[in-house]
Amino acid sequence: MVPMRVSLVRIFAALQLMRIPLAAGAAVNLMFATLLARFDSATATFPISTMPLWGALLAAAVIGSGLFGFAAGMNDLLDARRDQTFQRNRPLSTGRLTTAQATLLTFTALLASMIGASMFGETSMAVAMFTAFGIAMWNTMGRFVPAVGLLMLGLAQAGSFFIPWIGQSFTLPASLILVQTIATGSLLHKVLEKRPRLDRSATILLTILSAGAVVGLTWLSIRRGAAEWPNGETWLALAPIGAMAIFAWQSSRALTAPNTIETADSLRRAAAIFPSVAAAGWMLSISHTEWAVVFAVFAACVWGLSWMAREVHDMLGQATAWRG
Repeated sequence: MVPMRVSLVRIFAALQLMRIPLAAGAAVNLMFATLLARFDSATATFPISTMPLWGALLAAAVIGSGLFGFAAGMNDLLDARRDQTFQRNRPLSTGRLTTAQATLLTFTALLASMIGASMFGETSMAVAMFTAFGIAMWNTMGRFVPAVGLLMLGLAQAGSFFIPWIGQSFTLPASLILVQTIATGSLLHKVLEKRPRLDRSATILLTILSAGAVVGLTWLSIRRGAAEWPNGETWLALAPIGAMAIFAWQSSRALTAPNTIETADSLRRAAAIFPSVAAAGWMLSISHTEWAVVFAVFAACVWGLSWMAREVHDMLGQATAWRG
């Protein structure tokens, strides 16, 4: 019984290292980008449209979750010593995973994402490699300059939107991903009192840089001749704004939580379900109601998964409890 228990603990620790609920959100981002590209007649002869729908969505899910797993694993590996003091419920600080095991998982996630990107062609793989490079730069250098680091993280997430098809003209969803990622990262940085602090000057700099990135994405959309908003039912075109409003409401509620841990968990849950809610909103705005329902179901599943993950992490969080 003991070996089986240890094996289960290792499996749950691996899932915790990969931040499964958040990784699921990243997978949804790529799945939505894949569908949006397939809806465009310009991709008719590209692998993204010629391959079966299930294969394209599976490849997108592997890319998104793999890149996020790489980012999460790399973050924990670099923070292993610090977590011994400040985050003692993480897999490495509790001893539920060794450094070698975490390293293997991290680079397996990266390899999986590259294999998934290769299914869409060489250009997609090159964009995926560039995104992975941005993630690595954020983990190794960006964290020491919060304003730049958080921007790099947002750009990496927004950049992943172009992995399925680099020629995507409608860039507003990527801008939304960028803003949400930076907002969540900034709130978590302040709530968890990370060093160096994100003070007033750094916040102003981050705001200016983020605005510049959004302007750049908007310019790209205009240059490529995209419509300012999807063509659909007039009132349904506001659905993506509703998704952002839901995220803002969840984040504001998180900030009223009784303690730091609960606040951080609530912010992460809001970030985990946002891609699915946003994707449902975008699908409504372009009159693809069936896909809006699918992504709404995804949102409910990810929400349930995030609660389950929290309970499991709390149960296994003590450093020595599982060894007995």
